[in-house]
Amino acid sequence: MRRWVLVFALSLAGASCTPSSPGTGEQLPSPTTTVVQSATTLKPVEIDTDSFRAIADGITRSLLAAQPELVTELGAGDLLELDVDYLLNDLSPRGQALLAEVASAGIEQLAAFDGYEDDSERLSADVLKWFLDDVVTMSTFAEYANPVNFITGAHTSFGEYMADVHPIADETDAENYVSRLLAYPGQIRDLTERLEDSSKSGIVPTDRSLDIARFQISAAVGSGDAETHPLVTDLIERVAAIPGENRSWAAGIGAKAEATVDDLILPALADLDDAVRRLDGRSDQTPGVAALAGGDAYYEAVLRHHLSIDMTPAQVHALGLAEVDRVVAELTERLSSMGYDTQNGFAGAVRTAAGDAGTMPTTSASERAAVLERTTNTVANASEVFEAMFTVSPVDELQVIRPRPGREGGSGAYYRPPPIDGSRSGAYYLSLGGSEFAVLTMDTTTYHEGIPGHHFQLSVQRSLEDVPLHQRVFDFTGYVEGWALYAERLAAEAGLYADDPLGDIGRLRMELLRAARMVTDTGIHWGGWSRNEAIEYMTDLGFATGMATAEVDRYIVWPGQAPAYMVGMLEILRLRDEAQAQLGDEFDLVGFHDAVLGEGSVPLALLETVIDQWVMTVDTVSS
Repeated sequence: MRRWVLVFALSLAGASCTPSSPGTGEQLPSPTTTVVQSATTLKPVEIDTDSFRAIADGITRSLLAAQPELVTELGAGDLLELDVDYLLNDLSPRGQALLAEVASAGIEQLAAFDGYEDDSERLSADVLKWFLDDVVTMSTFAEYANPVNFITGAHTSFGEYMADVHPIADETDAENYVSRLLAYPGQIRDLTERLEDSSKSGIVPTDRSLDIARFQISAAVGSGDAETHPLVTDLIERVAAIPGENRSWAAGIGAKAEATVDDLILPALADLDDAVRRLDGRSDQTPGVAALAGGDAYYEAVLRHHLSIDMTPAQVHALGLAEVDRVVAELTERLSSMGYDTQNGFAGAVRTAAGDAGTMPTTSASERAAVLERTTNTVANASEVFEAMFTVSPVDELQVIRPRPGREGGSGAYYRPPPIDGSRSGAYYLSLGGSEFAVLTMDTTTYHEGIPGHHFQLSVQRSLEDVPLHQRVFDFTGYVEGWALYAERLAAEAGLYADDPLGDIGRLRMELLRAARMVTDTGIHWGGWSRNEAIEYMTDLGFATGMATAEVDRYIVWPGQAPAYMVGMLEILRLRDEAQAQLGDEFDLVGFHDAVLGEGSVPLALLETVIDQWVMTVDTVSS
């Protein structure tokens, strides 16, 4: 029986003028003309198929067609036959509604399909159904999403995206770069309108989060001089590196970028700044979403979105308290055995250990280079150590670099995975904006972000060719962050702290942080904690006031994300223990790791199915 699957092809709508076809040599739109270049409509194309893989990949292609920035980041344009490198995501309500419509259509297509060939296809279908259902569910809470969220907002991430993700290998890439500059003011207007629309419903960010948003908008504006703006200078530098580039053309493309920044981007950012300043934020005494009308339902939905497993806020809070007690007890015992005085205060003993571990200065270029070099060496050593614990391994290199200006805080880290086409390395961003970098947790953070954490996991995921596309390109927070926290513990199990007891204290301190996140996030958004109460809870556990403040401000604007780390790790450990109990001597840690990573990113709710299938395979082979 043949089935028809609707695959949606990208078309452009809502544009007052559009860019020329890349590479034609025609003039780009004048930067004095406002344009909207985003995926706003999808044209259905019928494909005759009875293959689950074709249906699943068609649904995924439809979702990606509406997210051109993700297509570029994935390096999947050629694979998907989507020429979208000149477009930006549509951040307006219509763009969000479009994704929900595509997801709903995909749910209907999967519901009508019953031709699965094996359990692997059924698992893949369940993963995709979970993802699509989540897209639809979260679309009903779109007005709650803070558009000037200082972690994921377009006002703060665009510069880094254009510099580190958007490719410039030829003239077409450079023209696409300018097309995206032309589209960026439209995104900023969408943020402004969404901010104002949500406020009319009484849904507004807190005073503190608005303060941070204003700081980031100011960083995006810079000096206000378009000629020296990073969006212009980055383009000019990268164009100059194109082999055999035409000087006249290069000067022209640079001038277009400068005019676009001057005439369109800077004014749009100024308008956003004005909108933020006009807004009366919520008091920091009531920062949780539960204080908003309908906020309880939103928090339950966003918690499920990030955890990818069904747990109530009360369950997460109780589990967090239990895990805090467990890690505090383990840390207390470890600190006492090393001679630290825990009788007169656990928090003080932790701070003393952190002081003994010391810091690396980061005030000069040579000092920052030393931090990056040490981190690179840690990655190299970890690669050797973990080679024996996995069959699958990353095929992409890992670069350790600093974030772009405006994205760099005092000290911290995050990761950007490599694309499918191998055109970029994985990037481990190490923030060196402060005067020093703490050594206590330095290596643990590298294991989390690099190897065997995010880089290992996500690089492997992108390279999988035997699974449907959605398992290669979409991520579930609980799975991704749970694995990275599991990687920190795996480093200890592999003996990487055998000669570094303070480093292991740092590892446990980071594990304590993830347990405390469960308590604090639910405390804020479910328990009604004030910002000060949440900060005090963190400092009582030994976290410095500055760090505790930054963590709490993050939880306030990104509800539900912080608990995913510990929930994910605990689920992986539970499944490992159960597999060991079932298989006994037949249990193989290498095989377990390959099973966890081999299906790509899956919801935690379905990870048990993945491991059950692996256990059955091992049983069958050994019997």
